[in-house]
Amino acid sequence: MELLRKTITDQNDHRHDNADKKPLFTKEHHPNTAAFHKEQWLFIEDVAIRENIAYQMQYLEFLVYLYNDYQIYLTLESLLCKDIIVTVGGVVEAALLSLIQQGREKAGMHEELRTDFTSLLGQGYHEYGLLTEDLWHFFHNLRKTRNNVHLAAADFKEYAGYTIGQANECIQKLEEFRIALT
Repeated sequence: MELLRKTITDQNDHRHDNADKKPLFTKEHHPNTAAFHKEQWLFIEDVAIRENIAYQMQYLEFLVYLYNDYQIYLTLESLLCKDIIVTVGGVVEAALLSLIQQGREKAGMHEELRTDFTSLLGQGYHEYGLLTEDLWHFFHNLRKTRNNVHLAAADFKEYAGYTIGQANECIQKLEEFRIALT
């Protein structure tokens, strides 16, 4: 298998890295900037988590443009959908962790926060009202789907495990979640 090749032309500005390669997308299909996404997720007070969410949102946009602009087929389509689903789950998990921690700090609670996704979903719905019942159920099922990332599951076939419909629904629910919190 071939290895990744990186071209660095300017040590001080990494936006020019790999500038000698073919452009992947036209200008109108470049993902939004991280600054755009940081603004969209401004309700996340933890700057590091907000920045990480912004970078994941850029990656989601990239994957959507990749699929929409290029012929992606068969197993690669399923695996691209898997990346979208897993990324959406990670964004929701990070946002819930940050928001619950913010709420706990404002309430003067400093004991250890359980950070597994199941606990965060339960607290986000039952204790903090961060999720509607529909989103709580949806993201709980997303958590189960995301657990299929382990390749050793004998009864799960990667080539057909994830669909465009699932990925689109995850993107829609993520946006519903973000808008509800703003």
